[in-house]
Amino acid sequence: MFKKTISLIIITSFFWSCATKPTATTDPEFEKIIFHTSACFGDCPIYHLEVKNDKKVKLITEKSFRNSKLKLNEPENRIPNYRIGTVNDTMFNQLAAELNTIGLESLEFDGSTCCDRPLITIIVYYNGKRKLLQSMFPRDKANRLIEILYEVSKSNDYQKSNDAFSLEAVNK
Repeated sequence: MFKKTISLIIITSFFWSCATKPTATTDPEFEKIIFHTSACFGDCPIYHLEVKNDKKVKLITEKSFRNSKLKLNEPENRIPNYRIGTVNDTMFNQLAAELNTIGLESLEFDGSTCCDRPLITIIVYYNGKRKLLQSMFPRDKANRLIEILYEVSKSNDYQKSNDAFSLEAVNK
């Protein structure tokens, strides 16, 4: 009887270990990413970008100009350009891969706004969460993500939109 019980336990544990178990995914399921850059004391371009997981893009670019009274980058001195389209497969795959490897859960920016640099704001929606990252000096770990977002923003693949639109602003 004892041998039968041991055999039954061994066989049961063998089949139990072979059963498919749901595995927790380590890759974030990205829904959309929003990228904002601000003006600087020079002629830094201003980007407001939204990329959704279906590759749809909304982009607002602004050129900032100094006026004759040297008021730098006042909103009335900006000329917005509204564009819509689809990000190409190569850039989208680079963006998705970077979001999967960057470690969104632990990534933090320091929020510094002290100097003459564009303020970088990234809002990522993934796995039902919202992650806000903002700083003039983002972590080195985010450099590749920011490069990709600038590349997507500078693409000429999008069509001009005759309709003005806005993208999500920063609300902590």
